[in-house]
Amino acid sequence: MSETRMPRVLLVEDSQSMTSIYRGYLASAAYRVSAVPTLQAAREVVAEKAVDIVLLDVQLPDGNGLDFVDELLGCEDAPDIIVMTAYATADMAVEAVRRGAIDFITKPFDATRLLVTLDNTLAQQKLRRDYARLARRPGAGFDQFIGDSPAMQSVYQTIEALAASEAAVFLVGESGTGKELAARAIHEHSRRREAGFAALNCGAMPGDRLDQALFADDGAARSARGGTLFLDEVCDLAPELQTTLLRFVQSGASSGNEGAMATRIICATNRDPLQAVQEGTLREDLYYRLHVVPLRMPPLRERGGDIVLLAAHYLASFASGAGKRFRGFSEGAIKALQRYPWPGNVRQLQNVLQELVILHDAGQVTEAMLPDYLQTGHIPVETSARGPDPAPAAAEGQTPQVAREIVEPLWQVEKRAIEHAIAACGGNVNRAAGLLEVAPSTVYRKLQAWKQAGDA
Repeated sequence: MSETRMPRVLLVEDSQSMTSIYRGYLASAAYRVSAVPTLQAAREVVAEKAVDIVLLDVQLPDGNGLDFVDELLGCEDAPDIIVMTAYATADMAVEAVRRGAIDFITKPFDATRLLVTLDNTLAQQKLRRDYARLARRPGAGFDQFIGDSPAMQSVYQTIEALAASEAAVFLVGESGTGKELAARAIHEHSRRREAGFAALNCGAMPGDRLDQALFADDGAARSARGGTLFLDEVCDLAPELQTTLLRFVQSGASSGNEGAMATRIICATNRDPLQAVQEGTLREDLYYRLHVVPLRMPPLRERGGDIVLLAAHYLASFASGAGKRFRGFSEGAIKALQRYPWPGNVRQLQNVLQELVILHDAGQVTEAMLPDYLQTGHIPVETSARGPDPAPAAAEGQTPQVAREIVEPLWQVEKRAIEHAIAACGGNVNRAAGLLEVAPSTVYRKLQAWKQAGDA
């Protein structure tokens, strides 16, 4: 539908009195209304001219409106269908929505109810047009990213600049924000795109296996030779591997692969890397080698309208793959998506839509189809092997009491471990640091920080 022309509504109703009433409801509204009494007449109108919305009665002289729903949705540029039904046939209307109608109205209804339903349907159509236009417009998306928010426009510009350079990149962002997508986009738009891209999650395997996965003859470092090596969750690397990685970054070769070609390193973490340095979990010299150009990936809650665009994309993709009828979202569903904080970011949104399409089939996603925690706005907390249960989100700056009773802050665990090691070594900090597998300077720095905190 053009942005300027008046949307066209086709009313399929065999009662002349009802047709007159509905026309009267829409007389002052910005809709162009055509009315026909039969399914055959409706077919002829749809074949002749573009129709945006069909208001369809279920019981008609020449057939059942449910069959016409299937027929209409098989057409190219199919209109959205709103089923009108008497209370006694409400089950038929629900079946029509399951088969692809976008909404239904129970008779009798007033002008306000009809106009709200039409306006909501028109808003869904605009959302689909916006997404289609976004997918086509240069600069509105980038590589595999979807989004037109100012936060993402900044990311796209930075990726383009980084692709043209050889600087080491450090991607920082919460889990699920697309850090690996960004790394791949930098690689694909760089002069290294013909060489290999290898990704390795440093936090997903133990140190002995990680060493092999990274530096063995068939490891990630060799696979990325001359290309790009992406190391996710680099702050989780064991201290001895950080030493090896530092040498690799400095010389372009690991201890077992002296002839490796220059490889670009892109690292990522969902933590604050500078804080990791201060805590002693990330070597300071490695940090400064890797943290040349930082790129922050914004969380989904900072991306505004991108939430609905992404939801529309995933709904269309999953519905098409599963043969489901979904074409959009109810107003309540859209509001629920927009108010939820999405702690798992785009990955969580993707999982929610995939699960929803598996479990349901209808013309539109309603708020009732969404997980309970999206309807309430509460963030689920893992409480058992059964998975997440909805639980109220803690107020900002507060920790739920139950969690505080069973979880000790990391700095306290670390402080106790260091003090125990020093005591076991008779006060010899260097020896204690060796047993803890950290640099002595890290231990001294932590001791000094705890002393200052105690003096404050």
